[in-house]
Amino acid sequence: MCTACTGSACCSCDGTGKYRRGASSGPVEIKIATWTANTDQIALLQSFVDEFAEKEGIEIQAQFESIDFGEYNTKLSLELQGSEAPDVFWVLETSAPAFIQSGLLAELDEALAEYNPDDFSAKAMELWQKDGKTYAVPFSTSPFFILYNADLFAAAGIATPEELAAEGNWNWDTFREASKAVKDATGVWGYQTVDGGGYDVRILHNLCPIIRSYGGDAWTSDGQILINTPESVAAVQLFHDMVYVDGSVVPPGDQSNFFAGAAAMTAAQVSRVSNLAEADFAWGVAPMPAGPMGDVPIIGQAGIGAYSKGDNVEIAKKLVAYMTSESCVARMAGIWPPARKSVLESPDFLASQPLLTEEQMDAAVGSSIETGRVLPSHVMYPQIEVESRIVWDRLWTPNADVQAVLDGVADVYAKYIN
Repeated sequence: MCTACTGSACCSCDGTGKYRRGASSGPVEIKIATWTANTDQIALLQSFVDEFAEKEGIEIQAQFESIDFGEYNTKLSLELQGSEAPDVFWVLETSAPAFIQSGLLAELDEALAEYNPDDFSAKAMELWQKDGKTYAVPFSTSPFFILYNADLFAAAGIATPEELAAEGNWNWDTFREASKAVKDATGVWGYQTVDGGGYDVRILHNLCPIIRSYGGDAWTSDGQILINTPESVAAVQLFHDMVYVDGSVVPPGDQSNFFAGAAAMTAAQVSRVSNLAEADFAWGVAPMPAGPMGDVPIIGQAGIGAYSKGDNVEIAKKLVAYMTSESCVARMAGIWPPARKSVLESPDFLASQPLLTEEQMDAAVGSSIETGRVLPSHVMYPQIEVESRIVWDRLWTPNADVQAVLDGVADVYAKYIN
């Protein structure tokens, strides 16, 4: 039996190590779960499936399932326990240890061997490996940066984030001042949290850049809980004051969108830049602001894996390996910055996003990949996220006691981490 054969009666080896699906059985059905609904991005992923099918000499019918980011982990987990499980799926960095521990991810090293696995950055692969085995591959290692509406900054008569960064004066204090100045001068919100989810599903994406640049953190890899330290409290207090004292941040429940011109700044990744292709305002990019500990970029990392208990697990493993090959990664680089060294070090990488200049790509993306850190993760992260969000919700009132709320969050973290 060939290595790719699933053992079903409709599979037959052709003597080359590949397999051929019998004509009477139709194409192999592969379900792929993601959290993107962007048609161009889905089309790119579909092209990889088509290339892989041609390479293997088989026919594949791919079904892409786009799950809303806010419910991705919950819905995916339910599907993996039932009859609607995807064969291939994206994995959030925060949940990587939980998915590996659960045994739901197939081991990929044999499939990856064909595509120069040594090309992957060892640092980028750490989260996706256990006991020397690889269970998912990071297809995106994407720093967060600031997108800004240059027209609103001009209307407010203040320096842009890019100009402040060039002066060495781009920090959380000047970020706060700029947000308030724009709101006071134009009536438009100064800042929208990442994807508008900074009060719930994106709370750590929103707060960790501030917290870490102040010297705090949520928790550390060795089990220290730092979310309620003085440094973390000072950082969260700054953001809370922007929302409820300055009134400069899009508040909870308000749907105002930076990409529609309804906020002067937002935190984003390079995959969001395409939303500005037809923007009717001038815009620019800048690094995340610095704090007392400097600029500590947050890397949003996403992996892709194969369901270990699927009907087409061998095909799925090979498909994951192909989709993260150098050829495919190079074509994704302008959307999802890769973990392959050969692509990152290529001159073409800085030119891979047509809406950004090479200088912008280097300042906001390239340099941050080397210095950035992923969000904290844990094998119990799904439970941590659900329980801590109930406590975080207490923060979003004008008179919230920030220290008390973060003490409560720390108690939740301690329940699982220690």
